[in-house]
Amino acid sequence: MKKSARKPKRTAKKIKPTFISVNIPQTENLLSELEYGEELSAYFDLLYPEKIVESIHRPFYEMIIKKYNVTSACDLSCRTGQTLKLLSRLGLKKLTGIDASPAMLKISRKKLPRSMQLINQELPFAPAALSGQKFDLVICTKDSLPLILDDESLMNFFQQARDLLTDTGILIVETVNYGKIWKNKERFMPVMDRSLKHIPQLFFFINDFHQELLVRNLMRVERNKNEWFVRSLSIPVRPLVPNEIEFFVKETAFSKWGFLGSYSGKDYSQNESPYTILIAKR
Repeated sequence: MKKSARKPKRTAKKIKPTFISVNIPQTENLLSELEYGEELSAYFDLLYPEKIVESIHRPFYEMIIKKYNVTSACDLSCRTGQTLKLLSRLGLKKLTGIDASPAMLKISRKKLPRSMQLINQELPFAPAALSGQKFDLVICTKDSLPLILDDESLMNFFQQARDLLTDTGILIVETVNYGKIWKNKERFMPVMDRSLKHIPQLFFFINDFHQELLVRNLMRVERNKNEWFVRSLSIPVRPLVPNEIEFFVKETAFSKWGFLGSYSGKDYSQNESPYTILIAKR
């Protein structure tokens, strides 16, 4: 974790958005955060198998809980509740989840304790939905933060997320490594075979690059009898890189922060890391 040379002053100044609606690619069938989540919910756990995800994430969160004495946590984009379920298994009792998609939350409710608080809210407004509450750990993972496209909304998100933290609390933000993707213009991502019994099924991402944003297209290829069908979910994202994330962290007065490149704990490398994982202390 590195410490800023000068602790920035907290400010309420207006930030002129750099990325505004006119810059969103004029592509047909772009989905909103809500629409994307509703469509994705039907096969999220198929696309990201829970047992595999837990085996990768468990050592990481065990380390986080021990190192930062975490007893409470909030997931600002909980999707189907995979991370909340893991944190519950690791002994945390005070847990809260937020997601823009009612369908995602419906799946979460089936796998989480009935007493757990789940809230339906879009990501830019998720921290504000918990105003007044405090957590040792606030997370925004699953490549969710890039769905916030403009500077002002991102600034508000980081400020409000910081306000949710206890005095020793930490914020974790995870995205894919857009530094590598944007630099190399990596358009096609690896194919994921998620076939079920007699239903061949493949998933992969295609990135369409635009001036400031990119469009992520999740492609689903399925065979029904002798025919193949291709379906896509397309959404605009802001390709956040560490320098940009660090700007918002500094401006919102986090005291320490650093970046990892994977859940195994390796440092971030633009050329090699699969992820960009921010760990920021209040």
